[in-house]
Amino acid sequence: MASMEEIVPPAIECGFCLRQGVALPNPRQLTCNHVHCLECLTGFYDENNILVCPLEDCSQVCEVPLNQLPAYDTAKDKPKSCDLCAKKGKDDQQAFSYCPQCDTILCVKHHEFHQEYNEEFGKVHLTINIEQYELLKSQQSRVCADHTDKPVSLGCDKCLKMICIECVRKAKFCDNGETHQLMSLNELVDQLNDGINKLKKGMIEKEESLEQIFKFTSQTLADYDKETAETVQMIQHNRDAQINALESEYKQLEDKYMEDRLRTKTLMTDFLEDEILKKWSQIRNIMRKTESRVKHAHQCDIVSSYSDTKIDIQRLIDEIIPSLQVSPLSKVREKSGTCDIMLEVVSTDGFLIDEQLKLRPPKPLPKSLKLLHTVSLPSYPYSTRVWNSQILTGMGNKAVATIDNAYQVKGSFITFNHYPVAMEVYKDRLYTAVYGNPWTIYVHDQQGKQVTSWTHNYYIGLYYITGLAITCDKVVAPDKKNKLLIIYSLTGNKLKDISCPQLSQSHVSLCASGSDKVVVSDWSSSQVCLIDISQSQLLWTCKGVPKPLGVACYGERYILVAADKSSTVRILDSSTGEVVSELTDSAIENGSVFDMDITEDRLILANFERNEIAVFQLQP
Repeated sequence: MASMEEIVPPAIECGFCLRQGVALPNPRQLTCNHVHCLECLTGFYDENNILVCPLEDCSQVCEVPLNQLPAYDTAKDKPKSCDLCAKKGKDDQQAFSYCPQCDTILCVKHHEFHQEYNEEFGKVHLTINIEQYELLKSQQSRVCADHTDKPVSLGCDKCLKMICIECVRKAKFCDNGETHQLMSLNELVDQLNDGINKLKKGMIEKEESLEQIFKFTSQTLADYDKETAETVQMIQHNRDAQINALESEYKQLEDKYMEDRLRTKTLMTDFLEDEILKKWSQIRNIMRKTESRVKHAHQCDIVSSYSDTKIDIQRLIDEIIPSLQVSPLSKVREKSGTCDIMLEVVSTDGFLIDEQLKLRPPKPLPKSLKLLHTVSLPSYPYSTRVWNSQILTGMGNKAVATIDNAYQVKGSFITFNHYPVAMEVYKDRLYTAVYGNPWTIYVHDQQGKQVTSWTHNYYIGLYYITGLAITCDKVVAPDKKNKLLIIYSLTGNKLKDISCPQLSQSHVSLCASGSDKVVVSDWSSSQVCLIDISQSQLLWTCKGVPKPLGVACYGERYILVAADKSSTVRILDSSTGEVVSELTDSAIENGSVFDMDITEDRLILANFERNEIAVFQLQP
């Protein structure tokens, strides 16, 4: 038994958006008697700012302004009241059931009383709920237009004309001259409903196709945004690898690229809105209208509107499903050769960005090592540098030896009174840090003649691993005791010192990285860091290399770091300090690479424990 709370009154339906429910917002009735919610009416004005009914089959002009339209009287749509309550002067009890035998509408209370009363006297009154009653009432037979005493009972499935039994004698032919194919009204409605169901099936299939297109296009759009973001990130990364003077060119590249991509993205977005969603909305609207008409309309209305409904639905079904037509998209790719911007945007219409300022491109990431030569030395090597196409090696015999292009040791180039533990080449000068008390930094020309020297009193601890770096006319040497980097001029004048907490009293290596930046590795703390000496600022710290020893910069993009007792050389991104790759070769294993240098595509390693210099080719 249903309770009063379970009874839902008939819904008020907007004729345009077909929203239903007693809470329909601000229903308004136009002069054409169509009811619409206020939200749907907003915006339906003609060029003279006069309200027009939004229904396509109406479009009647309403002379009354929107703000003066009276609220729709929902009282006439209220459900029927209980007949027994109405006899007592009460009309607020909602109808719940209908008894055909008594021809009485009952509320919940009188429905229970009605059933109990009849059961007490052995009577059986079968009641129906109020929704069934309304449906039966709406399907009551209509009278014939020509014979008002006869109900409409027959219909033609060709011309859809409806007649009574008296009209059969006269109505033999359709308007086009064909013979009527008459059948009962129920049979005709069933047949037409079957046709509508087939059309609805076609609409469902069409909707599924549009849904697949929508999902595909949405995924394509998501992938497009992802690819665009990744490409912009690549553009920005390559831009940062260039010198500051090229930032404006890279910005132009990014703007042109995004303009080209945005143009294509706009096409796809318009495709979704104008082609897919619009057609989808049309199908859904017609489906809702059709379902509403079949559910609520009279049988005669279904027959009368069948032709128009069929035409509207068939038109949507026959329309070609739109497809996403996007021409091959512009891509960003790395270029070979020399130019300022190492990316270009190339589209199908020949659009090309290439400023061609003829600057050397960043070196590609090396992928592997190929051992070319090993050179045995008479003593263990501390340091190594390439100078004038020859390899110089500072050794434990207190000499700097020369290795020629045939990888032959040519004897001593320079001899010191102690161990040459660190070397750096800058322009046409060789700078050598020599162990002693005090330490001394020597400067020699290409013939091995001493140009100048100065003392450096800050080295302590193990003498054989201490770095030296030169960048932007400044010599950088570590003070391990006080955890400082000492900055000298090229002639030995002390300029300043920089705090470097990463330093320990163990093995330390240095190398220059671009303008005013120095890479520092510390064996004891297993740290590699990048310091801007002009700003006295720590840029990043990497702890991804255990026991780092020698360091070398590969262009301005990568930093190579050797690890103690390891066959692996780690590659760090110079902008972030992250380990991006590794190079492994058995020729490095079981040794201590105290120093390394890079020239073009050659990697030179000074293996202290093996007493040898190993030359590798960096293969991209």
